[in-house]
Amino acid sequence: MTGLRYVYAVCRPFGAALQSQLAGVADDPPRLLPHGDLVAVVSHVPEDDFGEAALRDRLEDLDWLTATARAHQQVVDALTAVTTPLPLRLATVFRDDSGVRVMLEEREAAFRRTLDRLDGRVEWGVKV
Repeated sequence: MTGLRYVYAVCRPFGAALQSQLAGVADDPPRLLPHGDLVAVVSHVPEDDFGEAALRDRLEDLDWLTATARAHQQVVDALTAVTTPLPLRLATVFRDDSGVRVMLEEREAAFRRTLDRLDGRVEWGVKV
């Protein structure tokens, strides 16, 4: 499939399946992109919406931004049911799989340290 790669999170490899009905950003189901002992969770997204110039415009569209943020969060939430994810910023996009792998390789030590620190922990938000 063509298109850019949208990255939701980085985690360690895991054996459990993600929810089968998980749509992801741009309605593309997330998939796992392994690299060494890390995994990036990615979807294909269209360059028309997620290319650099288009993305600048899209981020001003509150309806689009809301839908994209919700889809991003749904994938991160699904990951927390099966592993400890390290979520990336909304709209983290790469040209292709090799760009994602380069990012994983360049930041591997930092990702591993952070995942080690987060392993076995859960974050809760409470509103009073």
